[in-house]
Amino acid sequence: MKKKNHGKFTAIVFDIDGTIVKPVSSWRYIHEKLGKWDVLAYRYQDMFLAGKISYREFCRLDAAHWKGMPERRIAELFEKVPYSKNAKKYLFELKKMGFFLIALSTGLQYIPERLKKEIGFDMVISNRLLTKNGIFTGGVRINISHGEKGKILRKILKSNRIKPEQVICVGDSEGDIPMVNICGFSIAFNSISEKLNEKVDYVCTTDDFSEVFKVIKKICTRA
Repeated sequence: MKKKNHGKFTAIVFDIDGTIVKPVSSWRYIHEKLGKWDVLAYRYQDMFLAGKISYREFCRLDAAHWKGMPERRIAELFEKVPYSKNAKKYLFELKKMGFFLIALSTGLQYIPERLKKEIGFDMVISNRLLTKNGIFTGGVRINISHGEKGKILRKILKSNRIKPEQVICVGDSEGDIPMVNICGFSIAFNSISEKLNEKVDYVCTTDDFSEVFKVIKKICTRA
């Protein structure tokens, strides 16, 4: 892989839900759009957060709600998900600058696939609802479990010969801390976590992605 030199930084890893796009959870987004969040799914999230069920069980229970539904119905919902303010514009700029762009999400496949198609992300990994003949089976493939982003990122960096200190991390929640812990510079954007804010090198004060871009340009000029 040929990487462009921006001082010491060559790659950027992003969280997706709540960072690149506005909804903070693609799982919850589906439930809300189908009118089932309060009735069905909220209690599963509470059970997971209370440690009563595993993350994989939480995902399995959620995915089971959509068994028998045409995948196209869900895919269409995600075609309308808005990017965060100015995110698409400045992600294009970062791509043009030659950064190796990575997106990791414990959410579902639809926004990651858009990032590859619309922006040209080099690597995207997320969880995936399973289908057969265009119909949801009720199953889910877990590619990133809760708390595993750091482990997955290390594998990606090793396979692409990128050193962790060459990577900038951008996230919004406590689940992004494992990435922050291994990257050379870290940014909190649209943060919902004080723990994350305490860990990162820079906390954005606006909901405008241009702030992320300006910080990255500044540290690359300085590096």
